[in-house]
Amino acid sequence: MEARCWSDYLCPWCYVGSTRDPIFERHGIDVTHLPFELHPEIPVEGRRIRPDGRLKSTFDRIEAECSAAGIPFRRPTRMPNTRRVLAAAEWVRTHHPASFPRVHARLFAAHFANGQAIDDPMVLDGIVGDAGVDPAEVNDALESGAADALVTESMRTARDLGISSTPTWVVGELQIPGALDSETLERWLSRIAARTSDA
Repeated sequence: MEARCWSDYLCPWCYVGSTRDPIFERHGIDVTHLPFELHPEIPVEGRRIRPDGRLKSTFDRIEAECSAAGIPFRRPTRMPNTRRVLAAAEWVRTHHPASFPRVHARLFAAHFANGQAIDDPMVLDGIVGDAGVDPAEVNDALESGAADALVTESMRTARDLGISSTPTWVVGELQIPGALDSETLERWLSRIAARTSDA
């Protein structure tokens, strides 16, 4: 059985949700991560986040969730435009699948744990290269539009399914929206397993 998970590297709930893969795996469900550009309106240069702004309460909750999940969290000071980042990651996933898990994890960690600008070409090249993929190949795919087309295709599939937020998992015909706590997710997946065994 497969779960498809649409996410964006600027989404803090996706960062939390990225720790849920082992729960799916315990239920015999493989997770495929797909790109979803959550905020295409963000300018290419990114957008500053005010420390006392509307995201403060969200980051308070994220901090608690990350602590519970045992992962580091550093409050971002800006929101990047992630279109190019998503395209690069999706190119790696489709052309170098063995390297994708490392790229996927490193992009989240770079943004939410290390305070790096993942939309900085040098940062992105470093993450891709450290995963064993030639950054020049990925940059060629970005410049030609081939990598971006993969994001467009993923977004079209997500919208056809009625997905408008991240993270969203799709298992069969069931959608699981948001980064559910581990216990709730376990219950959902147990029900899915029961339905599958009864079918």
